[in-house]
Amino acid sequence: MTQRTPTQLVEPELMAAALEILGEEGPEGFTVRAIARRANVAPMAIYNHFDGKFGLLDAVWTEGFVLLRRALEATAFNANEPLVNVAHAYRDFALTHRSHYNVMFVQRFVGFTPSAHAAQVAHQSFQVMVDRVRSAQGVGVLTGFDPVDAAQMLWSAVHGFVSLEMLNINFAPDRDQAYTHYVRGMERGLSSLDE
Repeated sequence: MTQRTPTQLVEPELMAAALEILGEEGPEGFTVRAIARRANVAPMAIYNHFDGKFGLLDAVWTEGFVLLRRALEATAFNANEPLVNVAHAYRDFALTHRSHYNVMFVQRFVGFTPSAHAAQVAHQSFQVMVDRVRSAQGVGVLTGFDPVDAAQMLWSAVHGFVSLEMLNINFAPDRDQAYTHYVRGMERGLSSLDE
């Protein structure tokens, strides 16, 4: 007889199993049975602990934005390059937490809509970007833009670079250096529009 996962470990095991399956198989492999088998629990545990597959997906989505927010908040502000560190924190998060990032930004799951709580957590992550733009404006960068608009442009730009990199459609010989140049160029280019 197979020994089941202790109750207090069920939720962490389900989260770990979900992330592994998402990383290995993507949305196609994300089924209740596959997750339960990987976590060594009965399929009903997913309903009992997360209200089903989409509840578990919502938990992954929410955890991803919590981790992203923490990564962005942990960056030091550099007045000479006010957006470079936060942009690198975003990229580092994506490359380290690929399964989370794919659920948050890349893959779509038919029938899944993030909960109101999950959307609020996502907004908190975006607010860190807005705060960083305001700091940049304090040292004379991006002063001609509304902070929310500038943060959205920054987020969209780094997301594009990172998403292509994750799909292995990045042909730069030194991706770190190319990304730094990209962010610096974007910072300078947008700032030149202030004039």
